[in-house]
Amino acid sequence: MNQKPERYKLALLAMVFLVLPLVSMYFHGRSQRDQTVIESGLLRVTAPGQQLMHGFFSTLVNGWEKYVYLVRVEEQNLELRDQLQVLARQVGQTRDLEEENKRLRAALDFKQERGDLKLVAAQVVGRDISPQYSVMRVKLDRGQDDGLRPQMPIVTSQGVVGRIEALAGDSADVLLVTDTRSRIDVNVSGKNVNGIVVGTGDGLPVFRFPYQKARLSKGDVLVTTGHDKVFPRGLVVGYLGHSEPKQVDQQLEIVLEPAVQFSTLQEMFIITNVAMQEPEVTADGEER
Repeated sequence: MNQKPERYKLALLAMVFLVLPLVSMYFHGRSQRDQTVIESGLLRVTAPGQQLMHGFFSTLVNGWEKYVYLVRVEEQNLELRDQLQVLARQVGQTRDLEEENKRLRAALDFKQERGDLKLVAAQVVGRDISPQYSVMRVKLDRGQDDGLRPQMPIVTSQGVVGRIEALAGDSADVLLVTDTRSRIDVNVSGKNVNGIVVGTGDGLPVFRFPYQKARLSKGDVLVTTGHDKVFPRGLVVGYLGHSEPKQVDQQLEIVLEPAVQFSTLQEMFIITNVAMQEPEVTADGEER
């Protein structure tokens, strides 16, 4: 019995909320003229509902636009992140190529400058690292199959690396100048001071020499003399780390900075003609 009035009420409310906003939009959209009392009344009645609906739909539309905008921004950020990663890889590859080109150009220049040496190119294929992260030994991709022999010196364009210690068919182990078994006869360039470079193991090698009146300085260059019959004359071994020697037994000793950075070694040369030349001596007795 009471269901029909309830239905009528719902239908009336639906009509009011659906029809009145349409009527309001109709009157708002008409050309400007004097409004009747009925029109003014309808506008006043429907204005709150229209404002409410306008605010609701405006909020809904703005929220959707912001959501779509944020989704697009996130997609763009992902694309930019991928592009940055690609560019970073390309920059890294370019730097690696530049460093490789520098090393190869320096190696070519060295080979041209030392035309008296027969050089065989080799690459590092292994490293032995100490607990203190120092390079103790390196392995090369050349061996007996390439006609190599123990004791052949190893160099780069920067200076002396060491000498071949052991050989296999296609590889060779290198005894570095830092090894305690390493001894190289050297001369302080321009100062006629002779001595030997001795490896200390996990630390820097040292330059040991008898007492000399000549004043040594930090950065002085030590070059091979050829007297040890292993290393040809004129190869850079390293640079004095400071100028004040300390006395060890009957000799003086100064720490040496090797000419080669063993942690970054990649390409090097093996000297296969080990016929040594006697050093030239100038009028004042200085070796060249």
